[in-house]
Amino acid sequence: MSRGTPLEDGARAGSPPTDRVVSIIELLAQQSEPSSVASIASRLELNRATVTSILLALERAGWVVRLADRTYTLGPGMLGVAAAVHNALPLPENHTEVLHDLAHATKCGVSLAMVGTTEMTFVSVVRGVGHIPGGVGVGVRLPLTPPAGASVIARRDAASQQQWLAGAPQELRPDFGNMLDQLRTDGVAIFDFGDSNPEVLGVLGDVAELLSEHPRRSALRQRVFETLVSLGGKPYSTAQLESPEPLAVSYLSTAVDNVAGHPAYEIQLGPLNPSVSAADRARYIHELCSAAAKLSQH
Repeated sequence: MSRGTPLEDGARAGSPPTDRVVSIIELLAQQSEPSSVASIASRLELNRATVTSILLALERAGWVVRLADRTYTLGPGMLGVAAAVHNALPLPENHTEVLHDLAHATKCGVSLAMVGTTEMTFVSVVRGVGHIPGGVGVGVRLPLTPPAGASVIARRDAASQQQWLAGAPQELRPDFGNMLDQLRTDGVAIFDFGDSNPEVLGVLGDVAELLSEHPRRSALRQRVFETLVSLGGKPYSTAQLESPEPLAVSYLSTAVDNVAGHPAYEIQLGPLNPSVSAADRARYIHELCSAAAKLSQH
């Protein structure tokens, strides 16, 4: 008996056939050019008959369009879905402009993430100006465990904060608890590189970035990215940040409010610099807080 492709084998093992449909839509959404059946089948490790069948169904729904050269792209039927998502999870209208301005002013990579109850999802990324960890991209999700979403968690109720802290290793919970206290006062968290070698973090980022080119490897990419985050640094205390000496800074974060005035998003600013002067730290904090104020929707 012949074996199917890896994705098809996974479906028989319990992954629903819907995964194939989702993977094709995600692939087309990531492409800057239309894709052929052969290209889609190759990248997703599906057979061409399966891809053709799914594309025909999506074409009937208007979710994809078949062009004259027999390539496919997303269709106008997706506009209604996109509008519904935007209405359900409204982003600040000016977020693209504000994030690009922040990246330009600081020469750092910038990302915006929506912080839910169990995970944090990146919804916008500006990587062209400065450094940002490889693998960070729109749609990437992280479990909501320390330090993810710290600036938002600091303004939630005590039960939410305790649940969040419970996700950290026992020995690090006091540090993260102090960080939440500090965030309620200062509003900004700043992280060092921890015990990790910046070169190792860079390699893991490159691996995650490479995997992003292979949609079939999305689960592995997610695991690599979560490992990358887990190796990140510890939060600086207020006393440490008052030092006039240069400090290693991986990234800074602060919260953004939604229309109801509740913290719902987090901006991350990524210098990824082993030596940041006190003046530059102050400048980063000022620019980050200014951007957060512009993005807050109330």
